[in-house]
Amino acid sequence: MNEKTLLDEISTLLKNAGFVFAREPAVGGLSPDFIVYGPEGESVIIEAKSWPAHGGNTARAWNQAEAYKKATGADQAFLVLEELKKNYTKKGVVNMEGLIPALHKYLGRGGVTAKEKTLAAPSKEKIVFAAMPFSREYDDTYFVAMAYAAEKMGATCNRVDKVEFTGDIVYKIKQLINDSVAVIVDLSESKPNVLYEAGYAHGLKKPTVHICSTALKDLPFDVKNWNTIEYERGRTINLREPLARRLKNVLEY
Repeated sequence: MNEKTLLDEISTLLKNAGFVFAREPAVGGLSPDFIVYGPEGESVIIEAKSWPAHGGNTARAWNQAEAYKKATGADQAFLVLEELKKNYTKKGVVNMEGLIPALHKYLGRGGVTAKEKTLAAPSKEKIVFAAMPFSREYDDTYFVAMAYAAEKMGATCNRVDKVEFTGDIVYKIKQLINDSVAVIVDLSESKPNVLYEAGYAHGLKKPTVHICSTALKDLPFDVKNWNTIEYERGRTINLREPLARRLKNVLEY
């Protein structure tokens, strides 16, 4: 099923199970698909992916579940992979059939008793668009550094694979850039789609911050002289503060 249908089905499962939840809340500079609230104030992030359950995607989901916990401060996170054959509840990776049992195991069945609680999701009015490679090597860049920088500015960081839509992906990317307050561009590896998005943002004179983990000398000649923050993959914790400062500067310029 497509991702919107998948999310609608999860929403129905959560309602039928009596859990209190918010869809696409703004938390920790991110906008996960759901946050579920427990009777004692616990919070559980749920993120659904339509990835095939092979080719390293299960391990990537484990890492993303942990990344969501760290970035949002949630007590637990579950990545839902529709095609997953075996549930890895302790690792935070489950299929559709395993989601509600995993939530009951973690929160008990007390979610039903929390129905009367009024829970407001933070505003998502300020969006920072992430133009970046989507391979798992760059997940830390998004979760550890980009989301942190966006949160510091009271915004959420979105990339196009995190947004529900149907139709032309290029049109959706342009729409997201148009609606954003700023764009963070990861120039690593000179990916053509990223360079296209950067050019579009520049054409709009959108506040833009450039980062790169590969050699700047290997960038195209009309890009390599841009003011770019260099960082080392695997040590993205060191990118957080420089990126947050640069984003603050371009937004206040």
